[in-house]
Amino acid sequence: MSTGATQGPHSLAFRVMRLCKPSFHVDPPLRIDPFDLLAGEDFSDDPASASLLRRHLSSAEGVDSDLSYRNRFLINHPTDPIGLSGLLLLPQSFGAIYLGETFCSYISVNNSSTSEVRDVTIKAEIQTERQRILLLDTSKSPVESIRTGGRYDFIVEHDVKELGAHTLVCSALYNDADGERKYLPQFFKFVVANPLSVRTKVRVVKETTFLEACIENHTKANLFMDQVDFEPAKQWTALRLHDPSSQHPPSSVLGGIIPNPPVIIRSGGGIHNYLYKLVPSADVSGQTKLQGSTILGKFQITWRTNLGEPGRLQTQQILGAPVSRKEINMRVVEVPTAIHLNRPFSASLNLTNQTDRQLGPFEVSLLQDESQMEKPVAINGLQKLKVTPLKLLQMLPRLEAFGSSDFQLNLIASKLGVQKIGGITTFDTREKKTYELVPEMEVSVLLTVFFIDICRVGLVIFRGIVITSKKRTRDQDDDNSGGGENQNQKQERSTSQDQKSPELDDDDFQETRPQSKRSRTLPTHQNLIEVVKGKVDLIPKAVKIWVERYENSPNLATSELLSMLFQACGAKYSIKEDLLDETDVDDVVVALVNLARSGEIEDYHTSRKKEHKNFKENLVSFWNCLITDSQNGPLFDKLLFDNTPPRVYRHTATLMGLQLVTSFISVANTLGSHRETTQRQLNAETKKRPDGPLLHSLNKRLSLSHQHITTLEDMMRKIFTGLFVHRYRDVDPDIRMSCIQSLGIWISSYPSLFLQDLYLKYLGWTLNDKAAGVRKASLLALRKLYEMDENVPTLGLFTERFSNRMIEMADDVDLSAAVCAIGLVKQLLRHQLIPDDDLGPLYDLLIDQPQEIRRAIGELVYDHLIAQKFNSSPSGLTGHDDSSSEIHIFRMLQILREFSTDPILSVYVIDDVWEYMKAMKDWKCIISMLLDQNPRTGSTTDEDTTNLVRLLFASIRKAVGEKIIPSTDNRKQYHSKAQREMFENNRKDITVAMMKNYPQLLRKFMADKAKVSSLVEIVMFMKLELYSLKRQEQSFKAAVRLIKDAFFMNGEKEALRSCVKAITFCASESKGELQDFSRGKLKDLEDTLFDKLTSAIKEVKDGNDEYSLLVNLKRLYELQLLKPVLGESMYDELAMTLHDFRNLDEEVGKEIRLELLLYLIVICFLLLNMHMYVVWSLHSVVNCETVSEASLSSLISKRDILFAELTYFLNGVEESRKYGNQLALRICALLAEEWCLFRKSTFESSKLEMLGYCPESVILKKFWKLCEEIFNTSDETDEEDENKEYVAETNRDVAAIAACKLVNCGVVPKVITKCIDHAADYLGPEIISHLVMHGPSVTEVIKNLITCLRKTEDDISSIYMESLKRGYQRYESELSCDGGESRVEKCLQVCRELAGRLSGMYVGAARNKHRLEILSVVKEGVEFAFRDAPKQMLFLEVAILPFATRLSVPDIIDIKREVQGRIVHVNTDEDPSGWRPCFTFLETLEEKCLKTEDVQDDKEGVAVKRKGRPKKRAETERKRLFDEESGSDEDESISGGSDKEDKGDFVDEDAPLIETIRSAARRRALRGERSK
Repeated sequence: MSTGATQGPHSLAFRVMRLCKPSFHVDPPLRIDPFDLLAGEDFSDDPASASLLRRHLSSAEGVDSDLSYRNRFLINHPTDPIGLSGLLLLPQSFGAIYLGETFCSYISVNNSSTSEVRDVTIKAEIQTERQRILLLDTSKSPVESIRTGGRYDFIVEHDVKELGAHTLVCSALYNDADGERKYLPQFFKFVVANPLSVRTKVRVVKETTFLEACIENHTKANLFMDQVDFEPAKQWTALRLHDPSSQHPPSSVLGGIIPNPPVIIRSGGGIHNYLYKLVPSADVSGQTKLQGSTILGKFQITWRTNLGEPGRLQTQQILGAPVSRKEINMRVVEVPTAIHLNRPFSASLNLTNQTDRQLGPFEVSLLQDESQMEKPVAINGLQKLKVTPLKLLQMLPRLEAFGSSDFQLNLIASKLGVQKIGGITTFDTREKKTYELVPEMEVSVLLTVFFIDICRVGLVIFRGIVITSKKRTRDQDDDNSGGGENQNQKQERSTSQDQKSPELDDDDFQETRPQSKRSRTLPTHQNLIEVVKGKVDLIPKAVKIWVERYENSPNLATSELLSMLFQACGAKYSIKEDLLDETDVDDVVVALVNLARSGEIEDYHTSRKKEHKNFKENLVSFWNCLITDSQNGPLFDKLLFDNTPPRVYRHTATLMGLQLVTSFISVANTLGSHRETTQRQLNAETKKRPDGPLLHSLNKRLSLSHQHITTLEDMMRKIFTGLFVHRYRDVDPDIRMSCIQSLGIWISSYPSLFLQDLYLKYLGWTLNDKAAGVRKASLLALRKLYEMDENVPTLGLFTERFSNRMIEMADDVDLSAAVCAIGLVKQLLRHQLIPDDDLGPLYDLLIDQPQEIRRAIGELVYDHLIAQKFNSSPSGLTGHDDSSSEIHIFRMLQILREFSTDPILSVYVIDDVWEYMKAMKDWKCIISMLLDQNPRTGSTTDEDTTNLVRLLFASIRKAVGEKIIPSTDNRKQYHSKAQREMFENNRKDITVAMMKNYPQLLRKFMADKAKVSSLVEIVMFMKLELYSLKRQEQSFKAAVRLIKDAFFMNGEKEALRSCVKAITFCASESKGELQDFSRGKLKDLEDTLFDKLTSAIKEVKDGNDEYSLLVNLKRLYELQLLKPVLGESMYDELAMTLHDFRNLDEEVGKEIRLELLLYLIVICFLLLNMHMYVVWSLHSVVNCETVSEASLSSLISKRDILFAELTYFLNGVEESRKYGNQLALRICALLAEEWCLFRKSTFESSKLEMLGYCPESVILKKFWKLCEEIFNTSDETDEEDENKEYVAETNRDVAAIAACKLVNCGVVPKVITKCIDHAADYLGPEIISHLVMHGPSVTEVIKNLITCLRKTEDDISSIYMESLKRGYQRYESELSCDGGESRVEKCLQVCRELAGRLSGMYVGAARNKHRLEILSVVKEGVEFAFRDAPKQMLFLEVAILPFATRLSVPDIIDIKREVQGRIVHVNTDEDPSGWRPCFTFLETLEEKCLKTEDVQDDKEGVAVKRKGRPKKRAETERKRLFDEESGSDEDESISGGSDKEDKGDFVDEDAPLIETIRSAARRRALRGERSK
């Protein structure tokens, strides 16, 4: 580790010590065995003597054992030769740091001076080649003081994720004894090495792939491998193969101590091999195999060192041999899980063309065996007009290259049971070629599920009715037990008869035809199924008629009800009344099964006919009315509903069973109220008289009511155990959802039975259901339960068990379920069932992306923390009315303190709560708090005042209908008439509230840069005409004056831009006198600015500070962004001032760094203002109808002056980088912009042709050289730049966009002549050669240029070829100048990646479409490689091979022959290493030619970014709002593994906008705060 020295004496100094585990202290003395001193080597020849002497020595040791050191050289224990003394040794050196480990360091800041230092701000950062990571920052809570000789110690940790040089940057900012602010930076450098290497070999044996991995240890210590897991790709399944001989036996010492002993890899090159067997996964589609079959997977490796220090690495994707594929692939996509007998069904198939040519049309055939003419599964209907005797055909159209087509075969099953669908084949009618058959599929052919389930219900009820009817007929006077015996005997007799009678005769059933509409007037013998299929209004009347008929003739009414049950599932038959007692249930089952087989059924449940639209709802309504009307009759007669426990049924049957329980509950509640009334009457009557007929009547009525309720509860329990317990986990999510919804209704409406853990647990279990609708139903049911206060005590144990899951569901993937979960958490908080500490995950959702989630969390935050309706959080203020606006706003400010460092996140929180918090619209209250006029809250801190200004500004924008949250789209907002009227009224209210106090606010916060910008822009949302109507013109004029004063009092970008927009708005939108006053003030502002600018220029010429000039140049630039204000005289003055700054070379040695930076920023703004003047002048000339010669000459003169200055500074930047990165970027951007504005093609053949301009070749070359230097410079180089507010306009993307704009707009000529070799040099290829060199942002810009060039350029192959040459020439240049092995390898890798990216644009059909382009690149590349062979042979392998593999087989063969012909007469043995790339090139092409199919579309050696769902944001530290111990000063901890080391450099294109904002905020935080 090395440290950087600092200049000047400092009071403080940093000392750094690495914290790592100690090592064992090894004491290697000479140890001897005492037996060797007494006997020689031949003593053991006599076993008896040897054993006797050893026994004597052992007994002597036992007697003479003491604590002295006289025996310290003797081996008394088997562990003595190890030499471990039991002591630990601290590390004596810094040691080596390896990738995957955790770097931990102890840092001490020492005060070695004789005086105390104060206000010490300490920062510790790790800087790598790619990024800079902040480890410690005490800027928000500085160390108050460090006394003389004292120190401040701290520990930092960092997970090492990058190789190469690392720098630990420690800096301190402090005040010394003289009060001078000093800055101390120190740098400690160390190198991170690779701890191990992984070498792999791949062998393919038939369908099995074997992967061997050799792991080699490069460290100086043994590595104990905890985990070496291979994670296969999704198309593979991996199994590790173990060597039985390498396993530790159970009896060994190591195996007895450690159950799973780790693998030890010795230090200094020790190796260990792993073998894996890979087989293709069975559930991977053909398309997936087609796209990524060469990727096998990656390794996850974790290890520990001697004392347990962990390490972790992840390898890159391991590639295997490409898997061959068929020309045509046909696979089964979907087959119905349940296939019903004699009912058509569709099988979905997919046909894929896996070649690069068009195939088809096809005939898809279902072969039919001659020995079996009737197949169990056949094609339903005609699939083709021409049908052969043995084939059933379907025609499919042609398939394009690599295209696919989905089609369906309409089949029908003619046999029950498990059947096989086989013989599906494909025939190409054009090529007369038959392809392989689709493998056979097994399907299960069943009866109609709906029919069987409803029949089961009907049959169960029917069985109970028949048995009970017969029992009552024969044993009417017997007791219950006797009846039970007769019933069992009758069941035995009926069972024995079942074996003798196979089925019923057709006379036992009579067919019922649908009645016409005229017959639906409910005759005496009504048809119940027609009532259910008809209007719902007829159902109550029909049920009453049926109940009356049941009381008169039970058998007739029962037969009608059973017939309706069977007919509801599509069987149009009814049971005769006289056969009800004699009919056997099993015979009915056989007859109904025969009906299903013959297809004589109709499914009303899934029918789409208009007359069956409300069948489901009507059927449920029918049963509800039936139970309600039967409560005083058939419900408790022990005939209709006795002995009928429901079995498992689905769909409509489930709804019927659930509705039965719901109806039972309704009747039970009615009976319960009657029972309570009767009980009260009985208690009152008992007090009057002890006995009497009325008491007997009341007791009888009470007993009967209780008996009926008990009966109903028994039936509910039976239905629950027989139906709900099975159906709540049905495969159909609709059935599960119906069950949970019904259970919620049952618990809330009948808590005496269902409000217990036995039933509540089902609601808790289904919170984890995979269907969002089921989870939502469970949440809604629970929320309704918690809304009733009387249920809460019973729900205590349930809440303790499932509360964590309820909180977790606030982040559910389904938005509606997440919103319901948040509402449920509100109820838990209302009853104080969960602590506030568990709400951290919910508060983080305040800044989540979905608006519905944020609004729901905002309501929760308002109710719980602001309004404190639940009284679970202590109020920050006591003794005041909690409903007052002041208290609510004060609590809101406490929340905003957590987000005060990022204004955008604060706006998110305000937007979430705004809809529910009326105090945000109390403008007068907010203004009084800002002006410290509110006696209830008192004065606020500066941080709270800043948040309050943000709250006021955001609330005003929200009130007038503006979006305050950054939107991902630019769609225009549309508002209704009522909304527009509301916004207009809000404008009036805001204006009235702000009218008198607005000048006071501006006057108070005019000098505060954090607040003035928001306050100034408020005037743009006012209704300015109200100032005249309310006679408040003086207030308006005062506000305009203060805005003007604020413009000159501030120099920051946001404040200046806000002031310009505000005063321009007042000048354009106000009316009458106020408009004249505003325009006058705007003119005064311009004049004052020019005066200040002239004075500042004069001061600079006199040798004074340039700060005043810089600030006024900023003001002029912001003003020119909106309107033209600069005159010719002022332009000439600026040009002269800029010309004077050319003497900067003489001042460099005289001035310090900060003054130099100030010079550079002044130059930038001088150039920007001159550029804006030229732009406005060009705009006026172009839009003017008549243009004078003088105006054209003046414009050209001003343009040439600007070009002269830009050219001068361009030459200066090229000679030396002393001007800094910002000026270089400004020069690039301005040159490109000016060249595009005045390009010749714009003004050709017009009156303004003389305005056309074309830059010289020398200037263009210098321009591109400067762009290249900017590309190689990090965006974070100028850390001390005072102009961070314009950082978005000065990054590397600006240079890339500028260069690409020149090429795309046609500014750059096609050829630029080089002075050295007079060869043609294209700027386009130069830019494209940097495609993969400078990060994702520059890459994206260059990709857009390539897209434009492909549309406009005919010879794109030449541009590609020149780009590849540029990349390869950079490699040769590094190789020739001995730039180091790492730099040479990096240049070669860049060239390889460039070729992969460019060739990767030819994918799929594009390879055939652009075949000539690819072929041209390959041929030119071969010519270039052999121009200086074998020196340039590597170009063939690195740059041309990716393009060659994109060609078809015939073209590959031609290229291979051409290369072979070039080396026929060459002696390649003279330089085998030089010719090796040529042979590699030929071998790769040979492998491609040996395949029967064309090359796959995968990019070789280039990682492809795959799009998908946006990832969730990284887990951050949870915030505890209103907790004094945790505040916004704490840093967010973001965890990640070594496989995500580059994640920070790439931004997901599909990521939500809030993630981009937060990542940008983190990057800004890493750069540090601006120095004061």
